[in-house]
Amino acid sequence: MKRISDAAAFALQTVAAFLLLAACAAGQIPAAPATGEADGPGPGDAAEQAAGWQSGAAMPTARSEMRAAAVDGIIYVPGGFGGLTSFEAYDPLNDSWTELAPMPEPAHHMMVAGHSGKVFVFGGGPDLSWQATASVHVYDPAEGVWTAGGAMPERRMSGEAVSLGDFIYVVGGTGGTTALLRFDPAGGAWSVLPGPSQAREHVAAVAFNGELWVIGGRWGGTGALATVEIFDPASGAWRAGPEMNEARSGFGAAVVGAASWLQAARFWARDPGRRWRARRCTLRKRARGRFCRRCRRAFTGCRWRPMRERRLCWAARTGLGGLITGGGFCG
Repeated sequence: MKRISDAAAFALQTVAAFLLLAACAAGQIPAAPATGEADGPGPGDAAEQAAGWQSGAAMPTARSEMRAAAVDGIIYVPGGFGGLTSFEAYDPLNDSWTELAPMPEPAHHMMVAGHSGKVFVFGGGPDLSWQATASVHVYDPAEGVWTAGGAMPERRMSGEAVSLGDFIYVVGGTGGTTALLRFDPAGGAWSVLPGPSQAREHVAAVAFNGELWVIGGRWGGTGALATVEIFDPASGAWRAGPEMNEARSGFGAAVVGAASWLQAARFWARDPGRRWRARRCTLRKRARGRFCRRCRRAFTGCRWRPMRERRLCWAARTGLGGLITGGGFCG
């Protein structure tokens, strides 16, 4: 059986969960209902079943309308309403926050990505004028300083930035066109690529299986969107992805193992080749034909543990690929 340390495993869960939460404005997520049946040691009482979410140390500065990025196991949270120049870092292993050098200029609704050991902040709005900027700021954790990056080809806010391969992609948002912007951090150059067919802002996006997934969002009179569009960097082409069960905007998404997760009032998961499911444990075929025990299938070597005990559920010979769910980690 492949294992990692309890501390590292807990950090993996915390980073993914926090990225979802920080991407939203403000609000609480209701705990996922207890479903399925136990198999061996597992949540046998109400206290354990309700332990899917746990509280971490509060941010030093209460904020909303900001993004977060993870770099080398640390979560960085810049700007946002309530702290337009605030910049704080969260250490999941120690459950502690550190206040860092403030941002060079105020920003909310900006796009943020971690790439090659640095934090990149793109555009956003500096104040309540809602005028987007094209600025780029780069924070180097090793040096503890901010530097200016090459400005975007156009102003943007309320979009999403995603690190994928050697580049960072900025997709969606308002203030400019609907083009997909690709940034080369090594050379500081921008490329303008065809954007998704549907204009979107307050959108979520992730790098998944080597492609850029653009999920939901909203635009003008169309309201919230359920559609998903996928960009293949190799071919430069877009294609339609599976629609979500519910249209939504102003939410966050993250990838853990082989599943994409969304957060916005409810917790959803999607597996490659399957439909979106609002289930505590998504039915998901694993290596050697195994299935998740929570979906009432035999799953040798898998045991359920609440997150508060910092233990994960691992499957023999399957490594790290698994799903974070309401009550733990299903491998």
